[in-house]
Amino acid sequence: MLEQVAKDEFMVREILSTAKTLFAQHGLKKTTMEDIANSLGKGKSSLYYYFQGKTEIFEAVVEEELKNLLRLTKQAINVAMTGKDKLKAYSRTRSRVMEKFHNLSSVVYEDIFNHIGVVLKLKQKHDETQIDLIREILKDGVQTGEFKKLEERDIELFSFTLVAAFRGIELPLTASSFVRNCENGPDLLVDIMVDGIKG
Repeated sequence: MLEQVAKDEFMVREILSTAKTLFAQHGLKKTTMEDIANSLGKGKSSLYYYFQGKTEIFEAVVEEELKNLLRLTKQAINVAMTGKDKLKAYSRTRSRVMEKFHNLSSVVYEDIFNHIGVVLKLKQKHDETQIDLIREILKDGVQTGEFKKLEERDIELFSFTLVAAFRGIELPLTASSFVRNCENGPDLLVDIMVDGIKG
């Protein structure tokens, strides 16, 4: 039983890894289930044992990318000592990882609009996790006196604002590219934001 579960998990990882590569090369629209199966050296029917179709595989690829981003972000935050450094680690890590993620998303950018409902649902869930992370950093900073005393509603508002601001850096726009490419751009942005809540 456990052996079969391990085999299934391995197969799912292989499918997602292969699909991600093909989506990045050809886009979601041009990649078929047959392409994925051929690249794996498997029959198409074996894919349907794990996924209902290409869209479900795409959803799983996006979710896996978001989970990986969260894992790396948490690792970076846990190493930092101060609240400000934690925010910088958050911003820096997300900026770096999202730059790589754009290689995938830029190819499937037009295709994403056909699945916008799914992507927004995944993103909303991911955003809530980001807000929780920022909220904890701010609360710790208030408790240690690094940040000034903030009411619960102010912490909540500031958490939403910071996540929205950081998300803006991640977008493939000229303005956000300027911040990302500017020397220590994400760090400077955190400096500007945090100076307003210093203790």
